[in-house]
Amino acid sequence: MLKFKFEPAQNWRFSYFNETVFNSKMVVLEAGNKANPPLLLVHGLGELAMQDWFSVIPTLADNYYVIAVDLPGFGNSESPQGRYSPHNYAAVVAQVAELYSARPVTVIGHSMGGAVSLSFAGLYPQQIDKLVLVDAAGVLQKVAFLKPITNIKIEDSWLPKFVRTKLAQLNDFTTGLIELGAIDSYFSDLLQRSDSTWNALMGEQPNMNAALSLVEQDYSNIVANLNTQTYIIWGERDNIAPLRTAKVLQHRLANSELMTIAQAGHVPMKSATDEFLALLNHALEKPIEAGKQPSHEVVMQSQLNCKERHSQTFSGHYKKVFISGCNNILLKDMTAQSIAITDSLVRLENITITDSDLGLEIVDSVVEATNVTINARNGVKLDGARFDGAGVEINATASAMMVKTKSNIIFSLSKITSAHFQGNVHQAFELQDRNVDDYLQQSH
Repeated sequence: MLKFKFEPAQNWRFSYFNETVFNSKMVVLEAGNKANPPLLLVHGLGELAMQDWFSVIPTLADNYYVIAVDLPGFGNSESPQGRYSPHNYAAVVAQVAELYSARPVTVIGHSMGGAVSLSFAGLYPQQIDKLVLVDAAGVLQKVAFLKPITNIKIEDSWLPKFVRTKLAQLNDFTTGLIELGAIDSYFSDLLQRSDSTWNALMGEQPNMNAALSLVEQDYSNIVANLNTQTYIIWGERDNIAPLRTAKVLQHRLANSELMTIAQAGHVPMKSATDEFLALLNHALEKPIEAGKQPSHEVVMQSQLNCKERHSQTFSGHYKKVFISGCNNILLKDMTAQSIAITDSLVRLENITITDSDLGLEIVDSVVEATNVTINARNGVKLDGARFDGAGVEINATASAMMVKTKSNIIFSLSKITSAHFQGNVHQAFELQDRNVDDYLQQSH
């Protein structure tokens, strides 16, 4: 007998489906007229599973044929052994779509379900019409995703001296920078290598199984090559999958549109149902329009200097940008020939650096870079730095990234093209006295 915390409508239809990925029995919900366009709803982590969608299914069922699932390990479905990875779940979703719909479906995925839906779109493009990602979790590289900067202990010896003295002032600078060593542990590596160890430890913990599998997935190739119309709906107050993820997805997906809900958190279909349904209706009814590029000529100012200034935002067009001894600085919507950052805490967002010998230099600083493009002879130079780059593209005729003093580096959904390496980058590492290009060439 099916058990629900929230009462389903009487006209909803439930059935069991025997999926062959994990060889288990799972529950599928159908609502609405099967002749209508099909929507397939994929839930996130948590015991509620498909019930997270119950608040919006009645409205959707008026005009669509709605299919919702309890993925294996969740809700009323069985909990089989195996890795609950987005790619494995995508194969399950593909089987459901094939059996329950005679035509390509629009897939709407929330949180972990967004990652599953992204995998489904990349692996089974013939089965999907549109993709809607709702506060998708686990898309950034796991080190950037799991631990915010507020968890860093002040006494951590590897931090630059300036950063250690400034951590007390970072209450409003909660980026995705984290401690590298706390995550890439021997235990984590053992779990990834051994199916028997995985099954023994995860058998009774479906949430942990799915969560650990989620953060290990690399979506770089899917994001780089996906052409499916993709709508991204996000709660601006999401602390689980911050808005940065949405911005990177919109930047990297060729055919995408981002829509946000100002007052919503991680589950906007429940906390802001009416606003969510309005945005979802736009996604379902309207095609994505190609963005128009500005045609006017950009006039660059000579330079921007920030010295011993804090909690400032700068935008515009500059030949050279110098940031020194500055805390909580945001450089946004900016073009520059070069940027140099010393003894500072800086976020870069929507930045283009071009026509220089060295595009970006970071010394004794913490930098979070989101949707940054660098075209230069040498892309980036790090010296005792911490660099968290998401949606970063470096095009260098010589070296993409050079490291002098030991630095921590995170790349999420990024791309590097240089004389020594060409490819997508989605990993975290620590280097000293070495070019990142050479390291990536050997590790790929």
